[in-house]
Amino acid sequence: MDFKKQRLLVIAPHPDDDVIGCGGLIAKIKEAGGSVFVLFLTVGDTRDFTKEGLSTAKERIAEIEAVAKFLKYDDWDLAFKGNDYHLRLDTLGQKALMDVIERESKVAIEKVKPTIIAFTSPESYNQDHRIAAYAAHASARPQPKGAKHFVETVISYEEPADGWTTAKNPHPNFFVKLSEENLAKKAEAIALYKSQDRPFPNMRSKETIDALAKLRGSQSGVNLAEGFVAYRIGGN
Repeated sequence: MDFKKQRLLVIAPHPDDDVIGCGGLIAKIKEAGGSVFVLFLTVGDTRDFTKEGLSTAKERIAEIEAVAKFLKYDDWDLAFKGNDYHLRLDTLGQKALMDVIERESKVAIEKVKPTIIAFTSPESYNQDHRIAAYAAHASARPQPKGAKHFVETVISYEEPADGWTTAKNPHPNFFVKLSEENLAKKAEAIALYKSQDRPFPNMRSKETIDALAKLRGSQSGVNLAEGFVAYRIGGN
């Protein structure tokens, strides 16, 4: 794959899914001179089981801005802001998300014309991740060229937490080799999502994410890699 020619659109249900799932691929494409766009679907105030107990939407939007600047996103958008949507995307229904992904967002498929679209696992325990995956997958459905923009490569990215699933979790069948520099950049970007930073052995910790890159590397005959499930791979 000629990364210089790629236009990647990442569908991220929440801020941090973009870099946890494909921060290495993002770094690799930008390093080669390609383009990266990110559509964040929702953000809100989040209560969790950390000492702080709460991260605010304002705080998380500031983190998006820092990550976008660091990784040099060509553009990004936030579709559904606020607590009425955060962790409730499934209540909107798939059609509402498809409209945003296909046409309505400033980084929609029809506007940025991606060569690759990457989205979360449809087998995640997180309801926002599942509905986002279904909507993105449907938005990239096969169409005659000319009817709508045809995304040549359609992949779902993985996060360590996806291993906690009741589904028959498919193993990655598409691997992107990463350099040490790619992985380091991914780690720096994840660290910029400060409100989501967790110590090992949390599944969002640097040690866990690095370990997954080593595992996917060993499975594909290299030192480091990110793994994806490929639904369609096109030539460019």
